[in-house]
Amino acid sequence: MTDYLLLRLDGPLQAWGGVALDSRRPTLEFPTRSGLAGLLASALGWRYRDGEKTTALQDALRFAVRQDRAPARIDDFQSVDLGRETSGWTRWGVEKRGGAFSKETHLLDKEYLAGASFLVAMTLRENAPVRLDEIEGALSNPARPLFLGRKGCPPALPILVARTPASSPYDALRYGDFPDMPDKPPLPCWYEPGDGPEPDSAAQMIRVSDRRDFMADRFSGERWLIQGGVEPDLAGEERTT
Repeated sequence: MTDYLLLRLDGPLQAWGGVALDSRRPTLEFPTRSGLAGLLASALGWRYRDGEKTTALQDALRFAVRQDRAPARIDDFQSVDLGRETSGWTRWGVEKRGGAFSKETHLLDKEYLAGASFLVAMTLRENAPVRLDEIEGALSNPARPLFLGRKGCPPALPILVARTPASSPYDALRYGDFPDMPDKPPLPCWYEPGDGPEPDSAAQMIRVSDRRDFMADRFSGERWLIQGGVEPDLAGEERTT
């Protein structure tokens, strides 16, 4: 049995970025590897420039996702113009950061998941640059503000739910923690091959591009996932918290 941290990702808006196409900023339908790594890095107090550590953390993640409340997809049309004298709030405080947006107005079409609630069961592989205990402590008392993907997506609930032993990430998803107004089980879930039941058909296999090279600030890898369903433990077995 392996210890897993159970994370509640619940908020008015979430955005787990897919690969951007021109001004279009899509979101995948569930929390991604790169998004989860960024959230944990913020909780640990790592800076955006600590890209090598964040990439190593991302590659060490072993996790599965359960969707407890289905989202509505919404689009937000934005215009962005950060002149050289424009200051903006970041998780590090007030900074002047123009970048690509400092020269002219840019139009963006951003997609969000509204009203979603996910349960993530995560642990670490042996090559992780940090211990599971450290992540547990950081989520209990985060060093930086935490967001559900993009900076405008704060969580509505405490993220850390519990710590529980399980035989796999999929097994850990049976934990009976639910948000308000959950959907009826079986609940949709996503997990890597070998971390849960084998798929019934090839249609359950999906390929996602959610690995990010945080040093280069580019997506840099794909992986296969199984999209299945899970029946939570409604009896509420005793768990370690």
